[in-house]
Amino acid sequence: MKKNRWLVGVTIAAAVTLGISGCASGGGSSSGGSTGKKDLGSATILGNWFAQAEMGGYIAADANDLGKKYGVKVNFKQGGPGIQTIPQVAAGKAEFGVGNADEILVARQSGLPIVAVAAGPAENLQCLAYHKSTGITDFASLNKPDVTVSRVPSPYWDFIQGHFHLNDVKVVNITSLAAFQKDQNMVLQCFITNEPYTIQKMGLSDIGYLRVKDSGYNAYQDMLFTTESFAKQHPDVVKAVVAATVDGWNKLLTDPSATAAFVKKQNPDADPGVFDFAVNLMKKDNILGTPDIGQISDARMKELRDQLAEIKQVKPDMDYKSAFTTEFLPSGK
Repeated sequence: MKKNRWLVGVTIAAAVTLGISGCASGGGSSSGGSTGKKDLGSATILGNWFAQAEMGGYIAADANDLGKKYGVKVNFKQGGPGIQTIPQVAAGKAEFGVGNADEILVARQSGLPIVAVAAGPAENLQCLAYHKSTGITDFASLNKPDVTVSRVPSPYWDFIQGHFHLNDVKVVNITSLAAFQKDQNMVLQCFITNEPYTIQKMGLSDIGYLRVKDSGYNAYQDMLFTTESFAKQHPDVVKAVVAATVDGWNKLLTDPSATAAFVKKQNPDADPGVFDFAVNLMKKDNILGTPDIGQISDARMKELRDQLAEIKQVKPDMDYKSAFTTEFLPSGK
């Protein structure tokens, strides 16, 4: 399970890293944004969890050497528990990182000069698994004194709890699938591309899922970001990496074999069945937003800023446009 880590100590990190640019190993020119075949060197993408299908486009770019035709070598480095990609990229530990849209907006509010350059999955993948025997049918029906919601502290839950007036529900930090199996009144935070496979494998059949995106909170998951200074100093590298990762998402859908092998090597404890389940769901439900893979919607980012302001994570007048750019996307949208 990919746990949703909320940004810890971002204000302190901002004070330490503000103004520090990414340390490019590539040699992108600062004069233009074309992706010719000149040698742009290499660039590292730091993942926000262990290697898995939800970051498959970034992994595929490495596993299939898709940056080659753009003149760049893309290297994917998996994360793990406690990984904080935003402060690390801001401090120059990697040229690019993977992070969620709400994390990126809060980081910008706190002074970290990072900018999202492409979306990953086109919709939020988080969900809440529940036992149908509880009578839960929607978010409002979570408000039962005998129901316990197990989640990682995250803005999406703060939004849902306030928006649906969930004053009676009990909340605990994330537990486990074993605890969920045992406690019929537990609601478990999970990812629609992950836990449903394992839950079914455990033999649990009377389970329902509330998709976070259906609450109105649809923050982009696993966006690709870099620092403002790196984007300004190395636009060729950014454009090349973005193009390679968009190709990577397409490759994940058409031929995921090399990506699956990479994931197995980097994350040997992962169940290969989960990877296959996730990729198949991405195809079936068009989770990547084909044909507009990687595109970032201004309207959605503004709405997210407003939702974060509602739960006092950012200021109402926070400049949400500073947190992303579409200039490096292949379509130029």
